[in-house]
Amino acid sequence: MYERKRKNTWGYALGSPLLLALIGAGIVFFLIMGIKALQKNSATSNKPTLDDTVDALTQGTTIAAPTESTNSMPVQTTAGTEAPVITTTAEPVTTEPPGPVMITVDDSYFNDALFIGDSRTDGLCLWGTPVGCKHYSAQSMTIFGIMDSDLEAYDYVGLRALLQGMLFGKIYIMLGINECGYDTDYFAETYADVIKEIRKYQPDALIYIQSILYVTQEHEDNYPVFATENIKEKNEAIKKLANGVDIFYLEVNDCLNDGTDHLPEEYTDDGAHLKANRYYIWHDYLLEHAYVDAKHPWSADASEPEGAEVEHP
Repeated sequence: MYERKRKNTWGYALGSPLLLALIGAGIVFFLIMGIKALQKNSATSNKPTLDDTVDALTQGTTIAAPTESTNSMPVQTTAGTEAPVITTTAEPVTTEPPGPVMITVDDSYFNDALFIGDSRTDGLCLWGTPVGCKHYSAQSMTIFGIMDSDLEAYDYVGLRALLQGMLFGKIYIMLGINECGYDTDYFAETYADVIKEIRKYQPDALIYIQSILYVTQEHEDNYPVFATENIKEKNEAIKKLANGVDIFYLEVNDCLNDGTDHLPEEYTDDGAHLKANRYYIWHDYLLEHAYVDAKHPWSADASEPEGAEVEHP
C-alpha cells in the first residue's frame, strides 16, 4: 500500500506541467546559446584578437586586415594606441595624349615647313604663296632622283645636305606625275625609301604625302600615260605609306577636280600645270587640312617657330 503511493507521487511530479515547461525552456536556451557561439566564432575567426595586436606591435609586424570588411575599425591596444590599419590605393589612371587633329590654320603654320616636289610645287611656292615656307623643287624632278639631286637651296647643295643642315616642323611632298611611266610597285617602294631617309634626318617633323594631281581630259587623250586610272593607282600605293600619326596623306585632287576626276580645263593652260591665279585653291586646301597634336601644337597667337632656321648640332 505504501509502495504504490510512492510511485503515484513520483509519476505525478514528472507529469507536472510546470516542470515540463522549465525543462523545455532550458533546452531552448542552450540551443540558442550554442547557435550564437557558433556564429560568433565564425564571424571573428579572421579578426585579430587583442593578444594578436599586442604581439604584433611588440614584434614590429603588420596586422592583416579583416577579409570580410574593408571598413573595419582599428583595434585598440592595451597602451591605448591604435593598431595600424592596412589601406589600399587605386592604381593611377593614365591617359594617352590626344592624337592628331585636323584644323584650319593660317600661313604661320608653314614657317617651319619644307615643300619638296617638281614643277607643280615650284608653281605653288611661286604663286600659291605659302608664306614663310622653304621649298626644294625643280622641273622634271622625280622620286628616283630627289635625294641625289645637286640643286642648291638655302646654302645647301642637294636635298640630303639640306635635311641634315636644318630642322623642319613639316615636310610636304608632291612627286609622281613624271613617274607615271614607271611600274607602280617600284615607284611606291622608292617613295617609301625616300620617306625613311627623310625621317632619319627629320625625326620629329610631320610628313605630308600629297596626291599626284590629275591632268585634263584632253591631256590624257593626247598622252595616255597620264590617264586618271594610272594616277589613281599610284596615289593608292603612296596613300598606304601614311600612318595617321606623323605621316599624312592629302588628296589634293578633291579641290582640283572637274567632277570626272580630271583637272578642270579653265584651271590650266597646258593641261597639267595650274594657272598662276589658280594655285591659291591648292594653297587654301593645305590651310584647311593641317594637323596638330601635343607634340606639334599650333595657334594663331603662337610665336613664330624657329623651325627651318635651326641647324642640326
